[in-house]
Amino acid sequence: MDIFDKPVIEFATKEVVTVGEKEKVLNAMRTMVRLDIRRLPIVRGEKLIGIITMLDILDAIYSWLSDNTSGGSLYSDIYMKNVVEIGTRSVVSVRPHTPISEVISLFLRHNFGSMPIVDEEGRLVGIFTEWDVIKLASQLDFPHRVRDVMTRIIYVLTPYSTIMDVLEGITIYKFRRYPIVNEGGKVVAMLHAKDVLRYFAEDDSVEKVKQGAVEEVVSNYAINIAKSPIFLAKPGDSVMDVIRKMLEYDVGGVPVVNEEGTAVIGMVTEKTLMLLFESY
Repeated sequence: MDIFDKPVIEFATKEVVTVGEKEKVLNAMRTMVRLDIRRLPIVRGEKLIGIITMLDILDAIYSWLSDNTSGGSLYSDIYMKNVVEIGTRSVVSVRPHTPISEVISLFLRHNFGSMPIVDEEGRLVGIFTEWDVIKLASQLDFPHRVRDVMTRIIYVLTPYSTIMDVLEGITIYKFRRYPIVNEGGKVVAMLHAKDVLRYFAEDDSVEKVKQGAVEEVVSNYAINIAKSPIFLAKPGDSVMDVIRKMLEYDVGGVPVVNEEGTAVIGMVTEKTLMLLFESY
């Protein structure tokens, strides 16, 4: 049997971490950070009723900051909301026997980042993510070079960019990874959206938000919370080498630099790598 004809459940995570519909957003944030995951299916009993992602939470925080006319607080209006109020209720799911090729096709057509797997009774039995696609790609033999799959649309930060700048990039431009460059264009740090979620979930930040000192939290420099490892690629590098290093470094995005290493000219991400499967 061809690998793409195999059922998706064979490649999925079966011990899925979930969250109840009445769980607070803050607790969901802390769970994501503790387990280093980006999404939590929302369940009522054993039934899937929605999903809340890292980006849902960061989008909600940015929206509150940008248009706070309610007179409330970020802590009460977002952190203490039930996850079902922030997450997505209309979730596309597949059955355990769905071929992996069909799931990847759905990812490509709809820009999905994950696919919950449910049985005939609607019970959650697994989840397949874009990270699983990268693990699958590492088992194949693509002849492509980085230049074939990199995006040339990039969002670069400076050491003076703030957390608010990053939230804007995440919400408006939908970027999840940010090279931070010095005046010469050299990458000096890497910031991923999960670093931002971790920052907002830290005890110190939560306490400041609770006290109403939100401006102090979002005016912090992004470079101060950049925890992700720096791994760079060049246009002529083998895609297979980059995939293996992404798995080794546990990063979902890699900046592409010129030969001199003095400018970021693109990015390779989980989503751009999924384009490799269009020919299959």
